[in-house]
Amino acid sequence: MTTQRSPLAAAHESLGARFVDFGGWAMPISYPAGTVAEHRACRSAAVAFDVSHLGTVRVEGRDAFERLQRSLTNDLGRIGPGRAQYTHLLDDADGSVIDDIIVWWVAPTRFDVMPNASNTASVRGALGGPDVTHERAVIAVQGPSARQQLASVSPAAACVPRFGVATFAWEGVECVAAGTGYTGEDGVECAVRAARAEAFWWAVLEHGVVPAGLGARDTLRLEAGLPLHWSVGTRDRSAGARPSRPSAAGASDDGCGDW
Repeated sequence: MTTQRSPLAAAHESLGARFVDFGGWAMPISYPAGTVAEHRACRSAAVAFDVSHLGTVRVEGRDAFERLQRSLTNDLGRIGPGRAQYTHLLDDADGSVIDDIIVWWVAPTRFDVMPNASNTASVRGALGGPDVTHERAVIAVQGPSARQQLASVSPAAACVPRFGVATFAWEGVECVAAGTGYTGEDGVECAVRAARAEAFWWAVLEHGVVPAGLGARDTLRLEAGLPLHWSVGTRDRSAGARPSRPSAAGASDDGCGDW
């Protein structure tokens, strides 16, 4: 299988990143400062992760809500447009978990469903809709000063509330921001059109945000008590098994959790 590359791959190479294969994607695990420094930067200031390997399956149309409501474990009726929700997709045959995912409810009839990297095809097969993963990059700006520093690049993106979803324009390109992340810190994930993603990445770094790799993302989520996506297939696991993204303590009344 051909290893996939993020739209930001050239930027990572120029920063001296070390790469690993992650779910069929060549992704940066660390930069020259190292994982410990990146971890500390996220806890004390702000870092940027490339999480473009996460899939995006777009479900649209008048029946989009009903299609997802029938297929996913969480209740989309508890949220509305402009919100995100953690959930599971189950196998119709036996009720086992195909994947744990997050749904960005972007507009009344548009949902961006975000599976784990290796499960995008399975989720698309179950839900329908185009796979638009390669049309965008996703940059997660995380840390106690993430919003302050992101505001210098896009005030609109920086203002999206926790587990909120909003479109914003950057240099004439429509992007999507969500108040989600996976570090135990506040932050925003920005989906930026692939052709402009590298420019957005550099703009974020130019305002003092530190690049961080998947090594730091792993140590940060571990320190925060957020479990990793199951390293073995989910189809032998029941929906009652421990979720792989949000912690139980992070769940809120609207069915959202820490991502």
